[in-house]
Amino acid sequence: MGKVRPSIVKRLAMQIMQNYYDRVSLDYSENKKLVFEVSTIRAKHLLNRVAGYLTRLAKRYKRHEAAPQP
Repeated sequence: MGKVRPSIVKRLAMQIMQNYYDRVSLDYSENKKLVFEVSTIRAKHLLNRVAGYLTRLAKRYKRHEAAPQP
């Protein structure tokens, strides 16, 4: 079973992914800086969770784009 994330983390990460798709990276540290810049989140724990989920989403999107289309 996978990790369960609060809906606030998922919602914030999806909003950042939609609005700043070109700036989202596969690197956690870069995404952490991006989340700090573009959001009002200042709680370290929440910021880290959003950045981590954003990194996971970026990897998933990249893997999906690289898959051969039928």
